[in-house]
Amino acid sequence: MSNRPNGGGFVIGLLIGAAIGAAAAMLLSDETTRDAVIGKAREASNQAVDATGDLRDRVGEATAAWQSNAADLYERGRTILEQARATGAGPSENGHAEPRADGA
Repeated sequence: MSNRPNGGGFVIGLLIGAAIGAAAAMLLSDETTRDAVIGKAREASNQAVDATGDLRDRVGEATAAWQSNAADLYERGRTILEQARATGAGPSENGHAEPRADGA
């Protein structure tokens, strides 16, 4: 094992070298190849934008459903608590249990 803390420098160098190599290949290639690569890059970009929009919509729908469910659960819990307070079977306003009227 080496004494180096991490291999981040190697990865950064690899990425920079790949970018420089790709740029050099584009400069040295003929115009037809360059146009084909640019077209494919645009297609990939459009697909990424579409996928991002779809994902955003799905996350928005899921969030709305979770919020609705949480609101429903809150209302059900509030109703149950109010019913329990009305019958004297639950905690009081300060959160402590009050003795029931029937002595139980």
